[in-house]
Amino acid sequence: MGKPPTSDRASTRRDQSPGALPDVTPERTPLSSYDFTLQAVIEMQRSLGELNAKVDRLITDVDSQGKKIDKVRMRLTWVAGVAATLGFLLMLAITMVKAIPWEKMQG
Repeated sequence: MGKPPTSDRASTRRDQSPGALPDVTPERTPLSSYDFTLQAVIEMQRSLGELNAKVDRLITDVDSQGKKIDKVRMRLTWVAGVAATLGFLLMLAITMVKAIPWEKMQG
């Protein structure tokens, strides 16, 4: 009921320090991999150029839509102002008509 049994191999691995790395020269990367990377970068630049052009077009379209919305808002404000003025004049006319004693004028 003490410690669980450990294998001899695991304990000997812990006790050993790693050895030195072998003396091997690294392989050279072939030149074609640079061509692939360069091609990928050039395609990315082209894609980013297209994306920038589309974003600029979108900004222009949104700006023109904003101007159209401003025109519609001004027209609606003008119509609401005219309707309020006509409503006020109509209520004023009705009030004046009711205030005039029509029976006294007839007789």
